[in-house]
Amino acid sequence: MQEQRTHPRKQIEKKIEITDINSGDVLGSLVNISLGGFMLISSAEQPLNQLFQLRIDFPAPIDGETGIDLGAESLWCNDATGPGSFWTGFQIIDISDQGMELVQRLIDNWAVS
Repeated sequence: MQEQRTHPRKQIEKKIEITDINSGDVLGSLVNISLGGFMLISSAEQPLNQLFQLRIDFPAPIDGETGIDLGAESLWCNDATGPGSFWTGFQIIDISDQGMELVQRLIDNWAVS
C-alpha cells in the first residue's frame, strides 16, 4: 500500500493515554502520531467515521501543559495483537496552534528515534 500521509507518523515510546473528553472514558494508548493524525491501541473497537473530542495526556508536562485537547475523526479500526485488542487510526481535524506546537514537542520528547 502506498503511503498517503502528508506527515510521517512517529512511534511513541512512553505510555500516553487518550481520553474521550465528552464521556471521560480512556479510549486507549497512543501508538504513533504525526501533525495530521495518530493511531491508538484499545481494548474496545472504535466506531468508524465518528468525530471525537479527545485529550492526549502527557506522562510529564511539556512547557507546563499536561495534555492536548483536539478534535479527531476515526478513519479505520483493525484487530491488533490478539483478542480484545484493536488499532484505530484518527485524522486530526480540529486543534489549536498551541496544540499543534505541543504535538510537535510530544514527538520530539517521546518518539522513538
